[in-house]
Amino acid sequence: MPDLLIRDTDRDELTDAIAAAVLDRLTPLIAQSANPILVDGDEMARLAGVSRATLDRLRAAEAIPSVLIGSRRLYRAARVIAALESGPASESDPAHERAAPHE
Repeated sequence: MPDLLIRDTDRDELTDAIAAAVLDRLTPLIAQSANPILVDGDEMARLAGVSRATLDRLRAAEAIPSVLIGSRRLYRAARVIAALESGPASESDPAHERAAPHE
């Protein structure tokens, strides 16, 4: 019976359909591997455009999320950036200007 399906299906259409299905499944995995889920403090500071000291102050003030794994403090970059972008400080607040990521 599967033989009939393949015989009645255009070879190029089948190839295109398989390629599209594989691409749909792999695209999210490739994106995840290109962007590590957890990064260390130095990398997080670089990504956010702030100094390491500023990152540490923001973490201590609980303005940004982090995780402690063993003795390593790590950050989920997307969540930290989101927290910085939606922080409670107003645009006119000088503390906001110091904590905002540089573009």
